[in-house]
Amino acid sequence: MSINKLPNECLYMILDHFNGFEELIRLSKVSPRWFLVVSLKLSKVKYLQLMDRYKRAQDYIEHNKLWKNTTETLKSHNLSDLFPNLKIVEVPLHFFVSLESYTFRRLINEHPKIKGLIGLYEPVENKYNLENIEMISSDFKFEFKKVFRPAQLKQICFKGILLLSEFSQCIEYFPNLKRLHINSFYHDIKKYDGPNLSTLKILEIPPGNLGTGFRIMDSCPCLESAFIYSGYFQSNIIDDSIKNFNLRDLVIEHVSDNEKFSFDSLSRFDSFYLQPYTCEFTLELLRKICTKFPNLHHLGIRGYEVDDSHVELMVKLLPELKLIDLRKCKKVTQRPAHFLSQFCEKSDRSVKIFYDCEKEPLEWPKLDTTHELIVYGFDFMKNCFYKTWNSLPDLIDEDK
Repeated sequence: MSINKLPNECLYMILDHFNGFEELIRLSKVSPRWFLVVSLKLSKVKYLQLMDRYKRAQDYIEHNKLWKNTTETLKSHNLSDLFPNLKIVEVPLHFFVSLESYTFRRLINEHPKIKGLIGLYEPVENKYNLENIEMISSDFKFEFKKVFRPAQLKQICFKGILLLSEFSQCIEYFPNLKRLHINSFYHDIKKYDGPNLSTLKILEIPPGNLGTGFRIMDSCPCLESAFIYSGYFQSNIIDDSIKNFNLRDLVIEHVSDNEKFSFDSLSRFDSFYLQPYTCEFTLELLRKICTKFPNLHHLGIRGYEVDDSHVELMVKLLPELKLIDLRKCKKVTQRPAHFLSQFCEKSDRSVKIFYDCEKEPLEWPKLDTTHELIVYGFDFMKNCFYKTWNSLPDLIDEDK
């Protein structure tokens, strides 16, 4: 039986096994019918991501991603036509400082469905038409008010290091943010006194000077999920008189030893980095966190000196608590699991706990250390809760 007599569904299943970009282009030229089938595969691509530029692999398609390594793809093909549903693009740094940037700029300027960019560097003013962009991962070391309209962006991932005053100016210009990820601060002021972020749902924030992270959270009344990466914690940095009844998911991760070294290199800018990197997580600190966020459903504390007594306090103070993740807390034993089992039986509540053990059950979700730049589904529990700080995504596509 000739392959050309197969129905389109079967032909698509066959061609779906071909992932090389140039290979698919050649197959699309066999006949108009093959062109339509290949076009269907290309239409499902939503993300353009970069391979390591030192590799010599050719561009290829994997599920809904085009992995790009060569410049020939840009020079030889109109990606706007080939990938009509392209939504998020990772921009290579060298394109901003080379003549080849024209083809990439043309893709971004002429593709109406591109909503997100990962990597945006100087010079960008007067060269890019970014009126459709809603999500950005960038160092923001450019005149962003010349590039974006007020309130245009919904997601920002700040790369590089920001002065907190610069950060305040930026988020004041973009009051409609739904997710905000901050890589690191210079901590040039003692207390955050910037604008409220009334629409923010997800906040991911690095070590903060005297509780910068919690103080920014106080300015996010509708915040539902937060990831705090910190090394220095004391109970007096938390104002538990300010409540957030909307917060459902909270991860507090201790700064790793490798990160301590990199942060120490910045100590000349900020006395915060001269503080000891204590792992202590007192019961008083936990009490204040539980009082401040009384409706927490999911709480992760990793890398701190937490013990079995903390679990009993969590369950007592958080009536909506459903999940506790204390992996990487070396003092937690199996005892809380037995306590929770008895507690749930008596109280008709269901509370799961994850902790370090020799034979971790297979059904427990793994702590993911793989950094995915792009994930889809605006779901913190799915895409962020079980990740380490360094593996959090740059952008989240809200479409599932």
